[in-house]
Amino acid sequence: LLPFLLTLLPNLRQSYEGAGLAATVSYNLLVAIGMTTIQVLIIGISFVAWYFPVYQIQRERILLRRSNLFEDKVIAETQKISGIEVQQGRLGQRLDYGTLIINSKGAEESAYIKDISNPATHARMIEDLIEPETAEHAPPEQKPAAELIAAGEGQRIEFKSSLMWDYRRQVVNKALYEPVMKNLVGFMNSTGGTLLIGIGDDGAVLGLEADYQVMKKPDSDGFENVFNMAFNKMIGVEYRRFVDVAFPQVEGKEICAVSVRPATWPAYLRAKGSEAFYVRAGNASQPLTVSQAARYIQDKFKD
Repeated sequence: LLPFLLTLLPNLRQSYEGAGLAATVSYNLLVAIGMTTIQVLIIGISFVAWYFPVYQIQRERILLRRSNLFEDKVIAETQKISGIEVQQGRLGQRLDYGTLIINSKGAEESAYIKDISNPATHARMIEDLIEPETAEHAPPEQKPAAELIAAGEGQRIEFKSSLMWDYRRQVVNKALYEPVMKNLVGFMNSTGGTLLIGIGDDGAVLGLEADYQVMKKPDSDGFENVFNMAFNKMIGVEYRRFVDVAFPQVEGKEICAVSVRPATWPAYLRAKGSEAFYVRAGNASQPLTVSQAARYIQDKFKD
């Protein structure tokens, strides 16, 4: 490439001087400016590559690398991670950039992976590397939906008529997200359970058709997309790995079965500008006061 460019220089000089531009800036000065600009760009790119950190996610650990002049720094042991929080500002949400806050067992401070693209995707990637939980946090054996409905609501079973369709007022009501997410938080902070959406309080099978009709994508995929957006906003994407969503058929109608495992760190419901801590108590999810939550968390999540 270089010999080819050198053969062009005489022709370029003739064209440049023939156009009368040399009267403004001499050809030699123009070449010098061009070469200097290229060198500055090369130095700038090299500096950026040298200075800015690179994070490497491995099965055993997450490393921070910053040029050959610094040793690799272990910012977290993968198998000791107890929670990952995705932090994004408004601009970050629009551009899908953000920071991961990593909490680890036994660590005094949180670790940060700053200013990365697709932070939620990277959070799930890290979570997938964590070994399966102990039996206490393993997915519960899932019984058929019809059997759960017949058993009725209880410590580990909750019914909800819909996700966003208000049967009483016959309108879309996104305030209904809150009771759904509240019960998921209660299950996660307790012993887990199953939330059935599309089932009335009396056990009547209503199905999801009312919700489907008011969604942009009127099917189970569209439903799960709406569910995920509400979940990520009100609970947090880092808790999504404790929840499995399925769409079984009961009496010829499709319902949503949300299976919830106990979380390995406290879960909170974010709604109306505040956070609340819920636990499962009998057939309902109940909020705890600050002092009650502190004692409960210290006992249940002491590891």
